[in-house]
This record gives sequence, C-alpha cells and structure tokens, in this order.
Amino acid sequence: MESPEFLHPANDEELANIAQETGAEVLRGVLRYPSESGGWQLGDVDLNECLDRYRGRQVTVIISSTSKAGKEKVTCGICGFVMDEAGECPRCKLAAEKTARDIEARRDEIEMREALFREVDEILKKGRDLDVSSQ
Repeated sequence: MESPEFLHPANDEELANIAQETGAEVLRGVLRYPSESGGWQLGDVDLNECLDRYRGRQVTVIISSTSKAGKEKVTCGICGFVMDEAGECPRCKLAAEKTARDIEARRDEIEMREALFREVDEILKKGRDLDVSSQ
C-alpha cells in the first residue's frame, strides 16, 4: 500500500470536532514506532502494518467505541445514525441546534433590515415634508 496523503489542517480540525461532538476521543501527536509494549491488533487488522505507513508523521487518531460487546445497536429513526443505546441522537441534536442558530441569525438579519427600511422611510418622509413646506 502506498504512503497516505496529507489531510489539510482545516479538514483535520473539522474531522476532529465532528468526532468529539459524537463522543469519540481524539488523540493527537507524532506517531512513533516501535512502542515499549509491542504491537496492537484490531479485529483482523494488524495495526503495526497499518500504522507503519504513518511513522514519523503528525497524525490525529480518533477512537470511538462503537458498541458494548454483545449488545445490539440502535438506529436513529430520523437520520439513521447508529448508537449503542436508545436515547437522544447526537447527530439530530447537533442538526437541531444548528438549525435553531441559523433561524435566530436569520431573524436578527430580518429585524436589522426592517429597522433600516423604517429609517429610510423616515428620511424620505422628512424630505417630502421639507419639499412641501418650502413650496
């Protein structure tokens, strides 16, 4: 397998933020090998072989527990996000919070425009009143 490409720092930060928001642990640092304790394996994947491609590079490691051993997963009926247990979906919660912020920002923008239009109307009205009084 060829050496992995670098991820742009902004994309790395976004990926790390998303991982943290969904409850994953994000570890950062320079990847070094060999460790004092030896190698690691995840399922059928030899992590020594996999991680060796990143030796000497700055990396972000995202660790997320996907389920408790032997426990069935629950799927959000709205977005399809798979969770370890029934409860509020973190993805839907984040989406709802973002939508609420967007609505509030839009409402503020509309209020500012309305205030600006009222001010322009007042200025135009004063101008008409001056034109009428000067005739």
